[in-house]
Amino acid sequence: MSKRLPHVYLQALLLCAPLVVGAQAAHASEIKVDMKDMKRAMQGAMASTSMPELSRYVAQLEKDADQASRQPYRDDQATYDEGMQKLKLQLAATDEAIRANDMAAAKQALRTINATRKHYHDLLN
Repeated sequence: MSKRLPHVYLQALLLCAPLVVGAQAAHASEIKVDMKDMKRAMQGAMASTSMPELSRYVAQLEKDADQASRQPYRDDQATYDEGMQKLKLQLAATDEAIRANDMAAAKQALRTINATRKHYHDLLN
């Protein structure tokens, strides 16, 4: 019986391995979906011609960012968390510009967000 015990463990490991890999892929997939949604919201915000339209896109961007920030990141969680925190601070600046009804300032804040996005994508890829 003791000779078969390692064989049983090996079988259990082989059965569970796809579940672990699948869970990691699911998290990566969820982040990818959130990031694509954020990209669409950012593009919509930058193309906006009215404050209500801009505000709706920024609200969607904030929702997507919040959702993405709660996702685990497989490679460098600390850098990912740092980038998401900066994004939230920059979105707060965008909200201030929207409340002040300053389209130019809001779009400038979005350009800053885009630069931050590029920086963290470079760090994490």
